[in-house]
Amino acid sequence: MVNYEYQLHPSTMEKHQDINLGRVKGFINSGDWNKVNIYSALWKMESDGPGVVDLLCWSAPNLDRPAFLHSTSQEFKPAFVGDSFGPSWSTHWFKVKVTIPQNFHGERVEFLFNPSCEAMVWTLDGSPARGITGGDGPTQRIDYLLTEKAVGGEVIEFWVETACNGLKGNAIGSQINPPVEDRYFPIVKASVAVRRQEAWQLMYDTRTIADMAMFLGNDNPRGLLALSTANQIANIFDFENPDESIAQARVISKKFLSEKASSSAHKITTIGNCHIDTAWMWTYDETRRKVARSFSTQLDLLARYPEYKFTASQAQQFEWLEHDYPDLFARVQESSATGRFVIIGGTWIEMDCNLPNGESLIRQFLYGQRYFAEKFGVLTKVFWLPDTFGYSSQLPQIVREAGAKYFFTQKLSWNTLNKFPHTSFDWVGLDGSSIIAHMAPALTYNGVATVAEVGNSVKHHRDITSSNTSLYLYGHGDGGGGPNESMIESLRRISDTDGMPKVEHKDPIEFYDGLEAVQSALPKWSGELYFEFHRGTYTSVCRNKKLNRQMENLLHETELLASLAAVSAGSTGYKYPYEDLLKAWKDTLLNQFHDVIPGTSIEHVYKDTDIIYTNLVNSVNAIKQNAISALMSDNSVSPKFVHDKELQYNAENIILSSLDYTTPRLRSLKGEDSQVAAFTVNSLGWERNELVAAPELDVNSPLAVQILNERQSLSDRGYSDVASPKKTPLVLASNVGAFSVGQIESARDEKLAPSRAYFSDGLYILSNSNIRASFNSNGQLVSFVDLKSNKELVPKGETGNNFVIYPDVPLLWDAWDVEIYHLEKSRNCRCSGVKISDEGPFLSSICIDIAISDRSRVRQWVSLSAVSSTLEFNCEADWHEDHKLLKSEFSWDIKSDNASFETQFGFVSRPTHISTSWDLAKFEVCAHKYVDLSEYGSGVAMFNDSKYGHSVCGNLMTMSLLRSPKSPNPTCDMGFHSFRFGIYPHKTSFPDVGVIREASNFSAPLEVFVADSSAVGSLSYFNETRGSSPFAIKNAETVILDSVKFAEHPLLANTHLRLCSSEAEVVEQTTKISENLVKRNNCVVLRLYEAVGGRSEIDFHTTLNVKSVWRTDILENLKYEYIKDNSTDSYKIPIKPFEIISLLLEL
Repeated sequence: MVNYEYQLHPSTMEKHQDINLGRVKGFINSGDWNKVNIYSALWKMESDGPGVVDLLCWSAPNLDRPAFLHSTSQEFKPAFVGDSFGPSWSTHWFKVKVTIPQNFHGERVEFLFNPSCEAMVWTLDGSPARGITGGDGPTQRIDYLLTEKAVGGEVIEFWVETACNGLKGNAIGSQINPPVEDRYFPIVKASVAVRRQEAWQLMYDTRTIADMAMFLGNDNPRGLLALSTANQIANIFDFENPDESIAQARVISKKFLSEKASSSAHKITTIGNCHIDTAWMWTYDETRRKVARSFSTQLDLLARYPEYKFTASQAQQFEWLEHDYPDLFARVQESSATGRFVIIGGTWIEMDCNLPNGESLIRQFLYGQRYFAEKFGVLTKVFWLPDTFGYSSQLPQIVREAGAKYFFTQKLSWNTLNKFPHTSFDWVGLDGSSIIAHMAPALTYNGVATVAEVGNSVKHHRDITSSNTSLYLYGHGDGGGGPNESMIESLRRISDTDGMPKVEHKDPIEFYDGLEAVQSALPKWSGELYFEFHRGTYTSVCRNKKLNRQMENLLHETELLASLAAVSAGSTGYKYPYEDLLKAWKDTLLNQFHDVIPGTSIEHVYKDTDIIYTNLVNSVNAIKQNAISALMSDNSVSPKFVHDKELQYNAENIILSSLDYTTPRLRSLKGEDSQVAAFTVNSLGWERNELVAAPELDVNSPLAVQILNERQSLSDRGYSDVASPKKTPLVLASNVGAFSVGQIESARDEKLAPSRAYFSDGLYILSNSNIRASFNSNGQLVSFVDLKSNKELVPKGETGNNFVIYPDVPLLWDAWDVEIYHLEKSRNCRCSGVKISDEGPFLSSICIDIAISDRSRVRQWVSLSAVSSTLEFNCEADWHEDHKLLKSEFSWDIKSDNASFETQFGFVSRPTHISTSWDLAKFEVCAHKYVDLSEYGSGVAMFNDSKYGHSVCGNLMTMSLLRSPKSPNPTCDMGFHSFRFGIYPHKTSFPDVGVIREASNFSAPLEVFVADSSAVGSLSYFNETRGSSPFAIKNAETVILDSVKFAEHPLLANTHLRLCSSEAEVVEQTTKISENLVKRNNCVVLRLYEAVGGRSEIDFHTTLNVKSVWRTDILENLKYEYIKDNSTDSYKIPIKPFEIISLLLEL
């Protein structure tokens, strides 16, 4: 007889623990032993085939995604298990008829459907019921509950909408491979089944116990006991007698799991989430369906598990849900009201935080928080951004101003050189504002609720002595889905068992409130959260980055003009186009998603963003031009603007021009011989003097100070925004006031030192009264002299304007990464010709041709205006490379340990040396409009119009221009490009407000528009203001008045406010404010910021008829009122270093 007692003796088992662990894994995991392990007992009954499950199908044409009513009214044809459907991205609808077998009487019956792709079950009357994830991987989710208790023989009908893509798109092999466009997906299963519930419970028990054995290890008594218990369960289970053996095994599993966690155990707050990338390996349109699939599934789980909570961010996704699936949206609202479906984040989308400008970051919060407040009654306290590629040092201030004070991420756990030293900490921003930050120590936001992940919350916690708590997120993500039943069941078992942390399902707010209670004990981190990874995202898909910059500039200018037109409307009746501008902002913010603007999405996404940007340029230009018309009209002359299909605008009197012949502009209905007056709009907060191209003017116009020679473009179209096949008039815009309209006057007689281009001693030289730049026959800058200080800025024997090619082959993340080893190998591109293009006197230029390879080339016009100290480089590139990186490089005769890089509402100082690994990691960094390298009394700044990847190492300043990754977008950056950058010397140290202003001028150059001279007499706004600014800031040149807009409608009824005559003197105000202010009729919002790190008191003046001036937060909730100082006719406004201030002017 066999002695089983001896076999099960622990002393015997301990001698072959690895074998027993392998045996247990075979028992609980699907694989070769499914006929005899726990999987053999999971399903009590299953039936399929015609008569049980009958399928009819209709396939939508042309990759369309038609709505429910349209789809279900079509003609359907029979379909069967084994049929395949495609191609990739297509949609197929199934009508499902299930006849419950008679022997299923009294059972809980589920429909199992595996279409090998994503799908959604709809009820017969059109309500989204549950998402389906087909395939055979760990994200599989193929069950749909038909009835809790079957009668037998009943017929149940419903619909299934399938989307021919996997949870993470249509790549095969690596998840970041380009999508396969002709994939077909077979129906693998369509059946009805009954679970053996106790078998599932035993599987969950045993998985948890076995995972504890693996995580705790053989050196831990609890780990040894876990292995012994799991092994006993495997011994007891009998696949031929499942019910009885399972009942016996569960006695053992329950006993083990019932041992409670220690009272001192680490405490974890957990919540389910389904991080849905708003676009990535799929398009925006597919995301709209992913949201519905994911949220419907989570509502089902919330109904089944009373302890379960789920959270989601991104207001855009909720707005899509509201529009596309109103019934499902209403269910989400109901669940949110009970505290189960937790709204979090407060931003429009989970945006990139490197590339958007400061106002864009503010609008993310403004429109995100407003949406959640209006639809869910929530202003979230938690800034939720688990997956983006670095975090700006101005975010703490912006987050605070948006009514939040907490921050969640985990992305810095991906750092490749330095481990981020904190888990829970005070993050201190550029201005000194702080928010409580937490980086999940489980090192994931897509957890699957394993023992190891929960245990890692202790193992990897770096501040456990400050706070013995952490936040754990779980749920399938990136492509959505969220938690499944298995994950919630796992956490039920882990939540309070000996050897593990205590786990509670809670709203993250409760976790952060607990951290706030010990805030004084938390460590601090000051400045940016630089991500040591994905540095190529500053450069990839550069066209998309350029379009974003252009839209930010266009919205900035348009809101200013629309605001001025509305407050001075008079008899024109102009109304601020709030809804149109809101839509434009939302679309712009959408394209700032953290996998879109960085350039890491599939090619289809950028085809969509091109369409979105085209429509945006079209619609916002129409708003801008209507505002100009209103400003320049009275009751007798009212130009009307018509939008047509060719992106052109018609007007009776006004035409708007641009060098870029692809952008919309106004054309006069008058003949070409009509006399015209030219105007420009200065949307920046200081006076400007610039030379401006005016292609709409005749070359014989008396306003033209010089005719720019033809520039032969590399583009197949023959023109670009830097090159025109025609001679182009140049006009001089002189003394154009801040935030004003200025008229162009003839400047032929102005006594300006000319700009000259000439060839001397083998060098091509550009000079004016400010600078002299000399180029050799290779197109390299060999001398750059600041004539004001007589300083040579190029070191002897070194050069600038070098186009340098680097190999660009990262370890894995192709479109994402530029790796440090690329710096080990490079070559200078060959110059194929230099010639003088324009000789002055107002603008001189040379043309340089660069041969990058036999496939790619660059053409560059280097220009110098008579009225500027900026040497401008206008470039075109025809780019056809494979895993190459093109940079522009300049060497400067300047010594400094730090360089300055513009960030949102300020700048960041970063090392120019590699003394530590933290310094080394910043070999490629992000900057906005300028990078500056200065020593005492001298410096050079580099400006750009759309480039964000930079580095300064020693005295070498570089700017990344073009990349050529092949995944996930094989055509990334291939083809034609145009871009501009500039070099600006200054005889001061940095910070220098002149650098900041010149960089802004460069990024948003003036444009000329033209009106019939006969209409000038009726230009009411122009005649009243004569180019003067409606706003002025005095005694604080480092303060920049950045944005002007109309106020939003208030979210809160602010009836109890604080009134102050200065920041330091605050008293309670209990009187009710005016009805006008409550309704926000004719209220204008201004955004100011201190740009260099200084402290001052602003004298704020305005020519508008202002009733009151209020400080608000960025959500435009009133804080307190500023009292006018009648002695100076101004408002005294203290401002701190790098502070952002929002003012509301009641008119």
